[in-house]
Amino acid sequence: MINQAVFAMPQESETPHTEDSYAQWKEMAKDAAEEEDVARAISFAQRYIQESLDLEFARSEAFSDFYDDPQFQQFQNSYLVKGRWGSLVYIYAGLIGLFIVVMFNLQPKQDRVATVLLSILIFIHAFFIIHVGLHSMNYDLYYPHLYSSSTIFSLLYGPLLYFYFKRIKTGYRFKWRDLLHLAPTLVLIGLFIPVFILPADEKLKIMLGVGIYQDRAYGLEISSGKMLSLIIYSFLTARLFFRNKNKITTPEYLPIWKWQRNLVSFQVLFTLVYAIYLILLVTNQLTGPFFHLQLITLSGMVLYVAYMAYTNPKTLLGYQLEASFLKYKNSGLTNSFSNELKDEMIRLLEEEKIFQHNDINLNTISERLGTTRHNASQIINEHFNLSFFELINHYRIKEAKQIFEEDVAGQKNIIEVAYEVGYNNKVTFNKSFKKLNQLTPSQYLKKLRQETP
Repeated sequence: MINQAVFAMPQESETPHTEDSYAQWKEMAKDAAEEEDVARAISFAQRYIQESLDLEFARSEAFSDFYDDPQFQQFQNSYLVKGRWGSLVYIYAGLIGLFIVVMFNLQPKQDRVATVLLSILIFIHAFFIIHVGLHSMNYDLYYPHLYSSSTIFSLLYGPLLYFYFKRIKTGYRFKWRDLLHLAPTLVLIGLFIPVFILPADEKLKIMLGVGIYQDRAYGLEISSGKMLSLIIYSFLTARLFFRNKNKITTPEYLPIWKWQRNLVSFQVLFTLVYAIYLILLVTNQLTGPFFHLQLITLSGMVLYVAYMAYTNPKTLLGYQLEASFLKYKNSGLTNSFSNELKDEMIRLLEEEKIFQHNDINLNTISERLGTTRHNASQIINEHFNLSFFELINHYRIKEAKQIFEEDVAGQKNIIEVAYEVGYNNKVTFNKSFKKLNQLTPSQYLKKLRQETP
């Protein structure tokens, strides 16, 4: 399943595909069942299913006496949907991955390039996990267009994570020559096109071993290419991470560093597990534990990314975030002094409401804090994750909303409120208010009055 591939030359079926032949094998299977010959019944039933594509025949009442027979149960498990808790867990993890991909791209203030790279990586991991889960439950037999749909992404895992790190660690801008990293995947897609354009019945026949193409040809070649790709790009990614291991002591940077370290660790672990799995597969050893360990590793990575996106979404800012920490790396501002300045700034904003002064600027803030303009800017960026003007606007709009809520009757008009919270004109107030609330002040007031009894 992990490495299905396409099929260079069509092959001829040994048996003519006619309704008479379908009926012949079906009747012979039933006759064998009446004679209580399990092996012959299974053999004839398989031939009937392969030609007729009637998968449900495996649960026919004609075989009711064999339902408890281990050999017949194995036959049924080849054609019928089967419930597996482990597969459902994988599918659940994959669905979380698809959900988090959507959430990534709804986040404001992000590095769009880094987000797209990470989104694609999580998408193909999630899709692969779901695909394997459905395959292990035989759903691909009932939805043949799923056939080999995840295999074309096999050579993308490494390049996507590598360029994601290149972006978030160095702010790398893509060049046309970088498209060469997609060349192996494009070749793989080209090989699969003849299969992808087949109708569903033809794909099902391939899976049943009677199609015009051989099932899972070139699987070893694709698996070997995937292993080589993972090894090369895992090395490049790890080297990039350690070469750009910035010595930043700011506590707020620690989660970012751990995020990057853990992503590299997941990739290296997956590469190691996959390499062992492939070696066992080639040498005809037991592969089951390492097959599932692959899925557990990928599921763990998907769930970890989902967790980080929920608990610390600023990790999605990529190089913008890294650069902001580097900017203040040598400022000399100690952690204790930094926290003291943050607390004093909150007091100035929430108690003294310094934002109400329409001439407020960064110099004024730094003077009131008794520190430099550079330190004041650092405090705002590190503790509030905002620029100076964004912080002031945040508090001004928050104050305006409180005034509106206390003055629902409208004794104060909008321009009066704008002046009161520190704006010089109504236009700027309206733009700032709508940006933060998706409503203009008048729309917000109208909504408040409708909700007020």
